[in-house]
Amino acid sequence: MIVLRSYLIFVMFSFFTAGAAWALTEASFDVKNPKNQEMNKKCITCHLKENKSLVLQWENSAHAAAKEGQVGCFTCHAADKGYELGYEHEGAFIKAVLSPRDCAKCHEPEASEMAQSHHATAGEIMASLDNMLAEVVGGMPSNKGNMASGCWQCHGSVVSLKRDKDGKSMRSKTDAPQMDYNTWPNSGIGRINPDGTKGACNACHSKHSFSASRARQPENCGKCHLGPDHPQKEIYEESKHGIAYFTAEKTNSPDGMNIMKDGSWVLGDDYHTAPTCSTCHMGSFIKLNGAVAKNSHNVGDRISWNLRAVVSSKLNRVTFTDETVTDITGDLPPRAGQTATSKSYVREGDKLKKIISEKTIQSVVSWKQRRTNMQEVCKSCHGVNQAQNFYRQLDDVVMLYNEKFAKPGVELVNMLKKDEIWKNTGFQNKLGFTWFEIWHHEGRRARMAAAMFAPDYTHWHGMYEIARNFYHDFLPEVQEMADHAGKGETYRTHIKELLAKPEHLWIKTGGSAETMKLIEEENKLRYNQ
Repeated sequence: MIVLRSYLIFVMFSFFTAGAAWALTEASFDVKNPKNQEMNKKCITCHLKENKSLVLQWENSAHAAAKEGQVGCFTCHAADKGYELGYEHEGAFIKAVLSPRDCAKCHEPEASEMAQSHHATAGEIMASLDNMLAEVVGGMPSNKGNMASGCWQCHGSVVSLKRDKDGKSMRSKTDAPQMDYNTWPNSGIGRINPDGTKGACNACHSKHSFSASRARQPENCGKCHLGPDHPQKEIYEESKHGIAYFTAEKTNSPDGMNIMKDGSWVLGDDYHTAPTCSTCHMGSFIKLNGAVAKNSHNVGDRISWNLRAVVSSKLNRVTFTDETVTDITGDLPPRAGQTATSKSYVREGDKLKKIISEKTIQSVVSWKQRRTNMQEVCKSCHGVNQAQNFYRQLDDVVMLYNEKFAKPGVELVNMLKKDEIWKNTGFQNKLGFTWFEIWHHEGRRARMAAAMFAPDYTHWHGMYEIARNFYHDFLPEVQEMADHAGKGETYRTHIKELLAKPEHLWIKTGGSAETMKLIEEENKLRYNQ
């Protein structure tokens, strides 16, 4: 631990005059520059009075202990002259809002991997049904509280300044920029920063310690990955993996989780008791040949199924010739040299602009390769057959959901849209909510739970609720809306043909007499009823 207070006493405030401020961000990253070092000391001296806990966080950080020279306040917060979010503060020109571009000065590989990840696109929720439900259905035109305090705190806001009627940024009495409070403070993982970058490193590496060990722990991911539509936190806690982690010692020993270790954290070397979220999706591990597999800040590198969409599909990672990266779905991966449609969002002012273009594919990582990459992690603790059979179980659940409920549901929704019965988002009617919850809540829970060993969430919070709501809410509501539109017979015939398929016949028969006899006998034995 680096404790600066003991030797900061000699630093006199009179040393610092109101003269020219060191303004260039590039210059501030010279940690051996005496001027930068003195400015960092000045920041710490003052903030020990103003924000003592903040300084203590930093004092116990890897930044404070950096061998090449301490990475201090001014090192990161210095701003270029003319930067709209910059302002003069105690002899320095600084900015309060940092972005991955600042962190990339020292952590370029991590920032680059993060920028290519699904995490970095989380702020694009503005163009989704989730946004519609939060901002419009659950909000008011003049009040963005639901978005600012809800969705954007995980997904990220478009960080913006307060502006006057002429578009000029508004400043405080000390000339500090005034932020649009709806968009700041915000540490959403896909935050759209004023400099155009996407992401917030402190979403996982909380300031001002920016701890790597905190980011390794599943509680860290639980801020966002929980709740009805993506309950990974709850799923993990129920799973054998989660049980192993929460019952393990967290001491600095490989016999426990060694969770507080500085630097690298390698499964099979630094710890072996249990995996955390970061273990499987990001972490290093010992390979069969003894080599260390590199970690990654792209959390999707090892994911082979899209378990978020209405209908799940396989994911192929594509890198275009301009080095941009995207996922292309399909059992058959595209090939290098082919062209594909690329969708991206760029910041223009305080808005996001969607850009769609055709690009040439440079390289492809197929869904099979991504699955193999994940199974390499599995093999640290499990046999090859066990890992492969687990994936067969997962595939069965995903295909069951797809074929029995999702695809028939999508077909009916598309029919309603074509017949202009389902208009716009569909949330004007109960049917819109019913269908959204079937795929967005229950469908995701079932699929994600199967992927992470949570049986209760797979069935009772997943497939059971899907089935109940599909048969007894969704189908009747489709028929009712079609009847009101004068097209009931068409939909009645379609639904009748659907329910005549073998997987749906039970709705007509209620199950076989033999099945009911067994159930009744079991109830008598189990409950004496």
